[in-house]
Amino acid sequence: MSWLSEERDAHVLGLLRVAFAGLLLLLTLRLGRELLQAPYFGDVFHMPLLPESFVPSRSGYSVLLGCQALGCVLALIGVWARPALAVAALCGLYGLFCDRLQYHNNRYELLLLTLLVSFTPCDRSFCWSGQRRLGTAPRWAARLVGAQLVVVYLASSLGKLADADWRSGAVLLPRFALAQPFVERYLPVGFAQLLGAPWFAHAAAVAAIGSELCLALGLWFPATRVLCLWLGVMFHGGIELTAHVELFSYTMLSGYLVFVTPELHERTLSWNARRPAGRALGSLCARLDVLARFRHEQVDGQASLLIARDRSGKPHHGLSAWRELARASPPLFPLWLPLRLLTWRERAPS
Repeated sequence: MSWLSEERDAHVLGLLRVAFAGLLLLLTLRLGRELLQAPYFGDVFHMPLLPESFVPSRSGYSVLLGCQALGCVLALIGVWARPALAVAALCGLYGLFCDRLQYHNNRYELLLLTLLVSFTPCDRSFCWSGQRRLGTAPRWAARLVGAQLVVVYLASSLGKLADADWRSGAVLLPRFALAQPFVERYLPVGFAQLLGAPWFAHAAAVAAIGSELCLALGLWFPATRVLCLWLGVMFHGGIELTAHVELFSYTMLSGYLVFVTPELHERTLSWNARRPAGRALGSLCARLDVLARFRHEQVDGQASLLIARDRSGKPHHGLSAWRELARASPPLFPLWLPLRLLTWRERAPS
């Protein structure tokens, strides 16, 4: 039961809180807009999971959304962050229980993960005061967030695997057909023909099922984690481009933060201070390093624009240095695997 007593740095969990509070606030604003533009579901046909007497009136539902939005804002700025985030998530779950017709898997997943995040020590960083509470904190709740992500991937992949239409690609063919006009307009004709081929849809379906199975298992092992994180970013980026899933992709990508190594400043970036590009890029990377992965240095005497040192202290130059930067920097992370392939001949440190 060491996972119950494990304590690590809580800095990254603060960013996790901000991400989920922001996503839930976007969902809350959408629900508020729907309330203004359409009849309230409680006044028309609805199917509550709770007794009818527990379904609020239109004004009561407006107050519920207001409390949910207020909780999100307080969690964003770090004021009573954990209870505010929990209240926001519980308000959202209560709204789902009032009408099962409003239920969507992506909304439920966002609310459930938000509630789990509120159990983590996510109020120790990214607060409006700018002060960060030092020291380590229990990490068991973060493990639960990661486990919930795995449940989603397993349920999705095993469900598709059991569905003959999904395995054959019949489900994906209509989606590819919707994308064909766009492909025909901007890409060579061959790409549009490829999207209409049944064998390509079958291959895409097998790849999707295999990707979700890999994500469900590989995220837990250090040897495969970075590759699976990259695969997940590409997987959800593809979903976002080809399907309308509300905030689902952003929810899952935000959840990946629980798999980030909690320890801070274990890597080093040394920039050539004599070159304007070194000074500018060094300053930019320091500002974008929200995960606090690097120690940032400006060095006058080095020949290279950038030298990156990994956790073991090994220096990397050229493309290898940019690869190490991309590996630990979310905005550049999609470039990690291409750079890894370009530098595959680099010998591992003895």
